[in-house]
Order: sequence, then C-alpha cells, then structure tokens
Amino acid sequence: MRNKRTVARRRVASTTLKPVMVTVTDEKLKDIQRVADTLTAKGMKIDRVMPVVGTISGSVPAAKMSALRAVTGVMSVEEELAAELPSPDSPLQ
Repeated sequence: MRNKRTVARRRVASTTLKPVMVTVTDEKLKDIQRVADTLTAKGMKIDRVMPVVGTISGSVPAAKMSALRAVTGVMSVEEELAAELPSPDSPLQ
C-alpha cells in the first residue's frame, strides 16, 4: 500500500503546476516571442510575455522545469514565491 501512495504522490507532484518567471538573455530579447513559443512546446503555460523587462511568466509542472532551463535564450527559470498580507482587521497589523 505504501508504494502505491508514494507513486500517487509523485504523480501529483509532477503534474502540479508551479508558477515560474523566466528571464531571457539579452541576445534573445528581440526574439522573446519565439522563446515563449519554445517554452510552450516544452510544457509551460504562458501567462504573460514582457519584452521590455525580458521576462516571461507562467506555470509549468515541476518535472518539466529543467527542460525550460535548456531552451536557447533562457538565462534563468525561477519559481515565483507568493506573499500574502494579513487583512486590515488582523491583529498582526
């Protein structure tokens, strides 16, 4: 039973989408849409292409993050971290 649970957890973890920010190299900024198309082909769901700052945001299964790093024109792939502020009524304010 334990093996089935472990396999199921791994399967869920590999398909859970992680929000990521991809930074494009200076050399490929003019071709940022092509880089985005290649990232899509590698499994990334693109949310936004920002050519002025040279980044592409979206989400990807954790198991495919290394494939994104191998794309020509990609400088870095970073998992986006989320921060949430407490509500104004919270005692932490």
